[in-house]
Amino acid sequence: MRPTTPAPAHPIAVSTKSRTTRLLVLSAALLAAVSVTAAEPAPQIAAPPQAARPGAPPVKAGSQTFNTVIAKLKEGKQVFSNTIIGPDLAVAKKACEGVDFIWIEMQHSTLTWRETQQLIKVIVEAGSIPFVRVPTANEGDIQKATDAGALGIIIPMADSVEEARNAVLFSKFPIGHRDNPNAKPWGHRSSGQMQAPSLWGPGYAVNANNNILVMILIENPHGVGIIDDLLEEVQGIDIVMVASNDFGMHGGDRDGDASYNAREKLVREAVLKRGLVLAGPSSWKDRPGYRLFQGPRDATTTGYEPPPAPPR
Repeated sequence: MRPTTPAPAHPIAVSTKSRTTRLLVLSAALLAAVSVTAAEPAPQIAAPPQAARPGAPPVKAGSQTFNTVIAKLKEGKQVFSNTIIGPDLAVAKKACEGVDFIWIEMQHSTLTWRETQQLIKVIVEAGSIPFVRVPTANEGDIQKATDAGALGIIIPMADSVEEARNAVLFSKFPIGHRDNPNAKPWGHRSSGQMQAPSLWGPGYAVNANNNILVMILIENPHGVGIIDDLLEEVQGIDIVMVASNDFGMHGGDRDGDASYNAREKLVREAVLKRGLVLAGPSSWKDRPGYRLFQGPRDATTTGYEPPPAPPR
């Protein structure tokens, strides 16, 4: 048998003094809980975009371009970047000087998503445009990058139509409101009120699709072999980069070799034929057709050369 606690002889006849004591204890506990809650920092969640200015007319979809890289490309300009691999915010702010966008490296770095979110905020406040090379073209990585405010999604090792299609689908919002649809192409991105709207303003929700650039990296011979399939079957790819370092490593050759040049030509012609943006290392800035670059304007190497040996 389970032991039981004897009930008081008169359960309802609780003394006034006892009831008062219990109420005082309960009130003190509630006050303590409220004090702890009030001391905690407010969650970093932005208000819904249209709630920024109560009563303001809704922003028209596709009416705003807050990605200055897009504006510069439309003007026929070349755009250059610096690459960030660490969480130092002062370094990130300094890196924005003299370049058009910042390449945040998450494929090969140990950056966390919280650190990347903070980097994006600093980059935007410094007047530059944040691009993120995500580890893979999956929904979770792309969603976090876009929610944090990235306006460039960089997909490494694009060597399948499915991967390229996912890059677009997860970067773009769906149709949205039927009377005020988002810009095409529509995707499967879900709605999350995170940092992006607070960085890009009340029109973000309906203008994100026409401001987020999707870049795929061609890094191996297989990607070269299916480049026409990638660009024919997937609507919404904006930029194709010949990733010069892996392009040679995976092909077993180097920039300047006949085999390397032949593969580069296949990619270049496929991209330019479709009116897309061709990207490469900034040392290729004088090659015909290339307009967007990883690296600053004064870079002189492709990044293929191994780093110098450390001093002994």
